[in-house]
Amino acid sequence: MMSKNKLKIFITGSKGFVGTHIKNTFQKKYQLLTPNKKILNLNNSLQVKKFIDENRPDMIIHLATSTKFKKKKLNEKKNQINNTFNTTKNLVKNINPECKLIIFFGSIEEYGDIKCPFREKQKVKPVRYYGQYKYESYLYTSSFLKKKNFNYIWLRPSLIYGFGDNKERFLGHIFNSIKQNKNFSIMPGNQIRDYIHVDDICKVLSVLILNYKKKYNCILNISAQNYVKIKYIPEMIERLIQRKINYVLKKEKKKEIDLFNSNKKLLNLFPNLKFMSFKKGLIKTLKNYSIL
Repeated sequence: MMSKNKLKIFITGSKGFVGTHIKNTFQKKYQLLTPNKKILNLNNSLQVKKFIDENRPDMIIHLATSTKFKKKKLNEKKNQINNTFNTTKNLVKNINPECKLIIFFGSIEEYGDIKCPFREKQKVKPVRYYGQYKYESYLYTSSFLKKKNFNYIWLRPSLIYGFGDNKERFLGHIFNSIKQNKNFSIMPGNQIRDYIHVDDICKVLSVLILNYKKKYNCILNISAQNYVKIKYIPEMIERLIQRKINYVLKKEKKKEIDLFNSNKKLLNLFPNLKFMSFKKGLIKTLKNYSIL
C-alpha cells in the first residue's frame, strides 16, 4: 500500500464530477480534507473560517461552483453570485497563513467572445453569467492574495469530459443517453470546442502539487489542444461503437462562439507533459460507460 505524503490538501467540490476524480487520484498519496455540504457550507464565512482554523491545510484545491444553470436570467445571476463568487470570496478571506499553494478552477468561459486560441494575457469578454462571475472571482482572488503574499494558480481548463460527466453538458448528455438507450436531441454546429479528459486534469494537478514550491501567482490555461467542431462528435462516436445512435439535430437559435485555449504557457513551465488525443479519450470514456 502506498504511504501518504504529509501534505494535507483541502478540496472543495469533491463530490462533483471533477472533484470525484481528483479525490480518487490523490487519496492514497496525500491527506485529503473533503467535507460535504452538510459539514461545510461555503456560503457561510464563519463555517469556512472554523473549518480552516481547525484543519490548517497545506494546500487547497477550489472546485466548488455552480454548473447547474437556471433558465431565467435573474435566477441564474443570483445562482452564480451565491455559488461561484461568494463561495470563492469566503474561502479566500479565510485561508490559513501556512497554506503553501491554492489552486483555483476558473473556466475557459471567462474568455468569452474574443479571438482564439485564448491566451492568459488577453482581455476577456464573458458571454454567460457563469463566465462573468468566474472572472469576478479571479479579480477578487488575485487582488486579495497578492496583498497577502499567498502562492496561487488560477486554472482555466478546457472543457473537461470523462466518466461521470454532468448529464446537462454536451458530452455528458450524449454518453448518458446512449448508455440508457434513449433518443436525444442536440444542437451541434460549426463552433470549435477544446476538450480535455479528466485524467489529464489530474495529471496536471499532480505536477503542480509536486512543484508547489514554485512561485506561480498567475492564470494558467490547461489544454490538450484537442480542437473539434462539435457537429462531428456524434459521427465520431458512431464510428467507434460501430452502430447508429438515435439523436435529433436541432438548430441553435443564439450565436455560438468558439472556445479553445492555447497551452503554450503550461508547456513552457512543464515541457514533458503529454495528453491523450480526443479519440483516445472518447474510447476510454465509452469503455467506462460500458458502451464500447
